[in-house]
Amino acid sequence: MDSAFEQIRLYAKADVAVSLRMLRALGDISLTIPDMKERHLIADRGRRIVAGCAAQIGDEEVRELRARQAALEKLVEAASPLPAASFAVLKNSTL
Repeated sequence: MDSAFEQIRLYAKADVAVSLRMLRALGDISLTIPDMKERHLIADRGRRIVAGCAAQIGDEEVRELRARQAALEKLVEAASPLPAASFAVLKNSTL
């Protein structure tokens, strides 16, 4: 996962749409991972995405990223991966 996201993160620091989509992808991935240590690594990757963008973009866009990061953090802290039916509902949410 490092190679898949890290290079994109580095090049997308000023691109809010790409960063928002990466955060959503991390949320989708976190729903499938039962190991809490791995899920915390996903949350950390989300924090790095937001931190990398914060210096490059305006406050309004940073608010959007932080809202998506907060949603990711909630998913990561869930006790266990969600069943497929819940995943479908969350996939259509603001994450």
